[in-house]
Amino acid sequence: MQMPQAIRAGFVWLLLLVAVVWPSEVSAGSEEHLRELVATETSLIDALRKYIEALEQQLTVIRRETSAIEEIHQLVGERVEEHMGNPLNVLTILKRFQSVWPAIEQQANATLTLSDNLPDFEMELQLPSEEDYETALLNLLRLQSVYDLEPATLSLGIVHGLKLGSVMSWSDCLEMARKSDRNGDYAVAKYWLETAMEKLPAAGNATTHSVFSEEERGKVQILEASLNTHYRAGEFSSALTTVKELLLLRPTHQNWQKAKAKIERAINGTEKKLLPKRKSKTKSKSVEQLLIDELCRATTQQVTTGSRVLECRRDNSYLRMLRLEQLSEDPHITLYHDVISIRQADKLISLLDDREHEQQPKGVAPFAPMEVSKLGQKMLRGINYQLGGLGQMELWQARRHSHEHVTESEVPSTTTGHEKHVARAMLNLKDSKLGGALVFPQLELGVNIPRGSLLHWRIRSRDEFPRLDYRSRQLVCPVLLGTQLSLWTNLN
Repeated sequence: MQMPQAIRAGFVWLLLLVAVVWPSEVSAGSEEHLRELVATETSLIDALRKYIEALEQQLTVIRRETSAIEEIHQLVGERVEEHMGNPLNVLTILKRFQSVWPAIEQQANATLTLSDNLPDFEMELQLPSEEDYETALLNLLRLQSVYDLEPATLSLGIVHGLKLGSVMSWSDCLEMARKSDRNGDYAVAKYWLETAMEKLPAAGNATTHSVFSEEERGKVQILEASLNTHYRAGEFSSALTTVKELLLLRPTHQNWQKAKAKIERAINGTEKKLLPKRKSKTKSKSVEQLLIDELCRATTQQVTTGSRVLECRRDNSYLRMLRLEQLSEDPHITLYHDVISIRQADKLISLLDDREHEQQPKGVAPFAPMEVSKLGQKMLRGINYQLGGLGQMELWQARRHSHEHVTESEVPSTTTGHEKHVARAMLNLKDSKLGGALVFPQLELGVNIPRGSLLHWRIRSRDEFPRLDYRSRQLVCPVLLGTQLSLWTNLN
């Protein structure tokens, strides 16, 4: 980063001024000359005082912004994975790179010493792209849709009464509204705009001009977004009310005056070319998807699995009893509690290869596949015998579910070689803090699988010629907070 031209010109001006008022032929003992020197110093001091005050204002902003970010880092400490398991935290850090850090860089560029010491962000650091930020917005909107989260509470970092820790600013809420509007979701965009307006700093509480300017600037941005949203949605009455509010703030704004006239013509039916009806980019949810969302919401509040039959069975490997819950008789679905201990689960997690497959598209995959090492596969072989022989198990596959993954129903494959699969099993190694239940839409069943427990379900009928049972289709609910690690296998 180079010294800004305005600052360089200021220093050149000071040097030229000194050269002009310091003629070599003037005697140091001249009283008149001494007065001129004093006057010159007074002028220099006055000029530098203004320059220093400007620098101090810039440094105050930089210090305040960096201190706020530093406080967040100190709170996070070594818990980086847990912190980034929160979709609100992901959105916040991406937003900082979109707005806060560029503003800090702009302030720093106005100073000489700071601009020399700051690194070249574009050359030395890996920065998030615009696509990363858009994906984070989309992920949060998707979670909001599935779990029916209200913008007012979500913006405070509260989900189902739990404090997630991240609080959204008015500009964050405005970005959520704009993204919803681009997706054609007018209702959601409207709620986010209302939340953004409520988060503006009150003008009456402003102690400095800068705070008042932020309130006014934010209000204008939110009202402009509201105007565009209402107009594109065909809500001309709301659009007219909004543009009138804007004109109260900027009475001479020509574009808003034109917009007001256009909206009034549309209301009176004199507008020749009305805006065509917008096509929503977001597909309407099917009846099944609405049921899935309802099941996912119910399981976030559900502590028990809601089983119908509870029994105990002897563990063949250890001198203990296994607790079983039969969740469905047809198709057969059973939950085996405490198949492995917490210590064993931690050991298996250490034997997972966390290198995700590159072919999985980021932000649109249902899960992140992981590999189980040979030692891990060896440890897992004893589970079948331990449970009394559920069937011939294939190699286990590990999956990681987090807020960046979408919900997608899994249908057993009908291709050659998969017809021998009659059942599946899922072993939970690590719980997410919120979300991640396994649901069966056709059975209207949602299951929170405890850590160390295993869920077993049939995917084919028990006929002479077993056929796929469509009722066994299952999916993992989106993870709201944290990360879920699980192991999956097919049984023959």
